[in-house]
Amino acid sequence: MRVPTLSILALSTLSLLAPAATALGQPEQVETRAERLGGRTARVITRWAATGEGSGRLVVQGQGADRTTRLYQGGGGAATITHGHGAWLVAYAVDAADSPFRVRLVRSESAESAEGAEVGEEVAIARPNGRHDLPFAVVATATPEGFTVLFQEVAESDPSAASTYMVLLGPDGRPAGPASVVPVPWSLADMAWNGAGYHLALIFPGYGTGMRLSMVSITPAGQPQQHPDWASAAGFITDVHLERTGERIRAFYRGGTGDRLLESDVTQIRGWGSEPPAARRHGTMGPGEVIVVRRRGGEVRPERD
Repeated sequence: MRVPTLSILALSTLSLLAPAATALGQPEQVETRAERLGGRTARVITRWAATGEGSGRLVVQGQGADRTTRLYQGGGGAATITHGHGAWLVAYAVDAADSPFRVRLVRSESAESAEGAEVGEEVAIARPNGRHDLPFAVVATATPEGFTVLFQEVAESDPSAASTYMVLLGPDGRPAGPASVVPVPWSLADMAWNGAGYHLALIFPGYGTGMRLSMVSITPAGQPQQHPDWASAAGFITDVHLERTGERIRAFYRGGTGDRLLESDVTQIRGWGSEPPAARRHGTMGPGEVIVVRRRGGEVRPERD
């Protein structure tokens, strides 16, 4: 197992989504992402310690009991969860020379037992080149044809150098082809299908002035269509969720000093260096709370979980 000390350097160099635990010098960081589907919540929980030990697990809310599935154990990784086509898609990356990108489809409608939903088998996907880098970020979204996942890694020799790979999946969670390299060097926070391509939520470190949420759109093939903008005020940004409702795309995220649930309309990608409109506030968030987006009819609203 390689101890991912350079992941710390990458976080320090790029200021990418540095969790509060690491910032406070605590020995372990924990990141949780939650998705709601059919009245049930699923969470992907990743843990990482300074010793190099790490793990990822999926926890699906059950009827009387939750079901926990181990995704990986023993090294660094990154993970996300999204929903679409009547299922959750769990996507994660591990530190491996061969086939480091992994996906699982989780069926919600099959969850009649106390154990929770039906968790599909892991599907491993190879890099399209001979690199062996460190997992850094994973984002995913549903599309009309299935799902799209972006896997992002940083080089062990240069943690400021990021490589991003696009994987297209069918609605059954099976790859529609091999992974491809896309020219997306910025730090990924989330993605959403915008009807003609993808909106990407990015984290701009701010270089001492505070992190910012940034937005850029890319074509279905992964080609950026403009320079990223500034989509939030400077502060602490994490747990970003992009949601498309009609023609609008909104970002829900933890911001401010890390204790606020905020909402920004990011439909229009603005200019770099231009202060965006003030975010809508949805109250405070406790240290152990995560954002879960609830959908009812055409309404979308963020809640704490």
